Amino acid sequence: MSVQEQIDRKMCKPGYTWNETLQRCLGVGGGGASLPNDPASQPKPTPNDAIASEKAVRKNTGEVL
Repeated sequence: MSVQEQIDRKMCKPGYTWNETLQRCLGVGGGGASLPNDPASQPKPTPNDAIASEKAVRKNTGEVL
């Protein structure tokens, strides 16, 4: 068994290979396995999200809108 195969078995799910440069497992098509805590997989907040968040903070602190 090659060194790469040993690393793949230890670090990745079956069918994925370890990419040393990216420090993650990649599937056959080159797509990485999404990790639950991966910030890249989280949706980006919209301006409306920021406005709603600011309104909630001001409401809770009693500031005038």
